[in-house]
Amino acid sequence: MSRFLDTLAARPLLFDGAMGSMLYESGVFHTHSYDELNLSRPELIADIHRQYRAAGADILETNTFGANRLMLSRYGHGNLVGEINRAGVALARSAGDGAFIAGSVGPSGVDFTSVGADERSAAIDSLREQIEVLASTDIDLLIFETFHSIDELQAALSSARDVAASLPSIAQLVFESGTSIDGRIAPEDVAQRLIAAGADVVGANCGSGPPELYEVGRRMVAAGAPVSIQPNAGLPSFVDGRSLYITNPEHFGVFARRMLKSGVRLIGGCCGTTPEHVRSMLGAIRMMGAGASRPTAIAGVYETERNVGPDGVSTSLATGAPTALVPLADRSRLGRRIAGGEFAVSVELSAPSGTNTDAALAQIRSALAAGIDVINVADGPRATSRMSNMAFCAGAIATTAAEPILHVCCRDRNYLGLVAHLLGAHALGIRNLVVITGDPPKMGDYPFATPVYDVDSIGLLEIASAMNAGFDPTGKQLDGATSFVLATGAEPAAADRDRELERLASKQAAGAELVMTQPVYDPQTLASFLEDAAPLGLPIMVGLLPLASSRNAEFLHHEVPGMQIPQAIRDRMARVGSGPAGRAEGIAIAREALDGVQGSVAGAYIMPPFNRIDSAVAILDVVRGGRWSPGSTSN
Repeated sequence: MSRFLDTLAARPLLFDGAMGSMLYESGVFHTHSYDELNLSRPELIADIHRQYRAAGADILETNTFGANRLMLSRYGHGNLVGEINRAGVALARSAGDGAFIAGSVGPSGVDFTSVGADERSAAIDSLREQIEVLASTDIDLLIFETFHSIDELQAALSSARDVAASLPSIAQLVFESGTSIDGRIAPEDVAQRLIAAGADVVGANCGSGPPELYEVGRRMVAAGAPVSIQPNAGLPSFVDGRSLYITNPEHFGVFARRMLKSGVRLIGGCCGTTPEHVRSMLGAIRMMGAGASRPTAIAGVYETERNVGPDGVSTSLATGAPTALVPLADRSRLGRRIAGGEFAVSVELSAPSGTNTDAALAQIRSALAAGIDVINVADGPRATSRMSNMAFCAGAIATTAAEPILHVCCRDRNYLGLVAHLLGAHALGIRNLVVITGDPPKMGDYPFATPVYDVDSIGLLEIASAMNAGFDPTGKQLDGATSFVLATGAEPAAADRDRELERLASKQAAGAELVMTQPVYDPQTLASFLEDAAPLGLPIMVGLLPLASSRNAEFLHHEVPGMQIPQAIRDRMARVGSGPAGRAEGIAIAREALDGVQGSVAGAYIMPPFNRIDSAVAILDVVRGGRWSPGSTSN
């Protein structure tokens, strides 16, 4: 297997963006062969490659998209196939700074749907010649992109199999309204045909923006091969004779995360995308690729830490020192409820956006008065800027009787910082953790912040679990073990249910003792998830986010990865609109969801918008006097 395919198997990869659009914006008109610029303006091409690499691209595509004999002949350069392709590779390699170099091959320029056999043969010969030249250079892979005809793309793959069998190949077709342009073939069927033709990776590019190609990619994943998606920056608008693409980079970043969570393995940009679009997708790539590898010493600790005997003692082969694990019921009130099979209730509140904690602490006191004493505090939710949630939790412990659950995400701290953060939290009396990977910065207030993602949620669970056993990530015994209750997240409505369940099993193996789900609005989706997750035996607290308005429902459904709100629910919200009526309907929907699963879950995890404790209390009316009663286990 190639180094490229080995890396792809370990983590998702990020392509660069458009070359043609960047050249056009640099003042090079379409009347000029963009491929010939490899010879006449090499520094311009190299500079664009450098910009994309600096933005975080793992793969740079050579400026050879139209460098086949038929296309070059239109500009009088048909005799320069070899020179132009070799120069394109050399420029990408010299500017790539360690990136994978993909030899770009576009269509021949012949309309395969209307020409005869002789013209098709000439087109295939033209592509074969280009592939031979690229294969003689030091590229890492071939990428066949922006093909409108699947027949032509299959022929190109066949040529690559003959003359460049050792090179991995990516095959991308253009789609329109969810099907191929020629023949209106469904994405999953296209994927199967391209795999049969020899493609190592299948996908789509150009033609449409992120929302449309998200659906294409999601359906292609089912074929089994890695999937690559490179959308346009929306559809072009023509202003003063120029083609302008208006999808902003932040929007691109949101859909990048959604695509990766659906199972797509490579993402990038096509027409209209720039280094800013690539930089916006980088956070999603780092988040989904976190934990792809870890130091051997850490892995050894995690593996030996699982050796827990019936006496509750864990022995590390790294030191041979036994450490007694604190029983779950003795770690916190939440731990005691979960261990005892009691219905647990937690309400999520946000830390203040400034230094004044009065309003947030008043909300906690309102929750205590209503009988809710377990409070979740998120860690920079949606990558927004707020007070440290650890500081706020410490203040809540000092001034109220609430028990906090500290969210810890992997976005902002490296290995060393995460260990220090957990030890500090324990010293401040915090005993409950929700371990999450965290939203990338591109989604929040500081899009230029650098995401860390040394580990993902699984890796962070392993760190915290090792610390509960008395060891730091290097295998060194701590001077005093931690005693955290370790919760993790799950998305019942994830597009790739199998992947979500596999990750949940991995989280359990890493030390997760409790699951707190993302909000779910479809009873059938939730019931199916609970049934599928039941063999793991993990207690599950169902997430409930009462909708505030019809606009809120539409935003969550279309813009937030992992959130799927059925049309029937959105229709209900549309009928009542916003204001008090909208909030009341949102509470009613959440109450119905909780009422339907009380006997199947360990508790409720309520996320009231805008810290509205009254909304949380109204939802809990469905369980008052039943398995949960206000304050019944608060001491």
